[in-house]
Amino acid sequence: MLVAMMRQSGRVWFFKAVGPSVRIESLRPTFETFLKSVQIQKSPEAKPTWKLPADWVQKAGTGMRFATLDTDSSADPVTIIVSSLRQTSDDWDQYLLSNLNRWRRQLGLGPIRPEALTDAIQVLQSKEQKIWLADIASHGERKMPASSTTLTDPAKPHPTSPSKQQGFDASQLAGKPPEHWEPGPVKGMRKANFSFDRDGRLVQITVIPAGGKMLANVNRWRGQIQLPPVSEADLDRSLQPIEADGLTGNYIGLFGPQEAILAAVFTKGQTQWFVKLRGNAAVAKDEIAPFKAFAESLEFKGR
Repeated sequence: MLVAMMRQSGRVWFFKAVGPSVRIESLRPTFETFLKSVQIQKSPEAKPTWKLPADWVQKAGTGMRFATLDTDSSADPVTIIVSSLRQTSDDWDQYLLSNLNRWRRQLGLGPIRPEALTDAIQVLQSKEQKIWLADIASHGERKMPASSTTLTDPAKPHPTSPSKQQGFDASQLAGKPPEHWEPGPVKGMRKANFSFDRDGRLVQITVIPAGGKMLANVNRWRGQIQLPPVSEADLDRSLQPIEADGLTGNYIGLFGPQEAILAAVFTKGQTQWFVKLRGNAAVAKDEIAPFKAFAESLEFKGR
């Protein structure tokens, strides 16, 4: 599997070449030339354009596919699937890692650690934009032997420095995430970071210490998922009590036309802790109970 990614104002375009590894390897120079011909305007409504190689056939997309490209007419061609998804994480490295590990699982491969991401992704530069390219079946395995980079390597202890911790910043938080949540790198404001993918829909879960009044934060979140602001009285009717670590906080579920945000807010001393899930609305609806259980399991070790 050979997958290219290009960014467009909060969205990501995917060009996934699927077929026998030997055929994909031989196609790679043509594929890279094709990728460098792709033009994507910054406007999120704009659709990509490209120069199709002479022997390729373009078919109309169906469902989530924007287009399907057949590279030849043989019985076993390499097919290129073009699709796009919203970029669900502001952390681009985390977004790359989550997708890369999802594709590796599809091929029966183990996940890789964040520090192996540089070797796993090749960056191409066209005149128009930057292209991130992952060759999972061949390049990825040659560059990333399981003995040194996979999470399942028992000989390698898990990194413990704050910049390399996964899931939780152990000095600040502890908790019990659901088994299907995958830990991500903890850095910056994030004291916990998890995500999971369901049918190509990435969901991000974070815990951060922050400030601000509840109404202002909720209305900001509502704007992020295309909902109008609410009044203080409306907010009070929407909040539900939730308990964790001896603290009583507030839980709220916000569901927009496409996305949803689940949030729990706890105050310990002078610090507000924001536990937040953001992703596809249908997936988030199914995740309410696991999210609440996770929030209720948290232990706040910080100030």
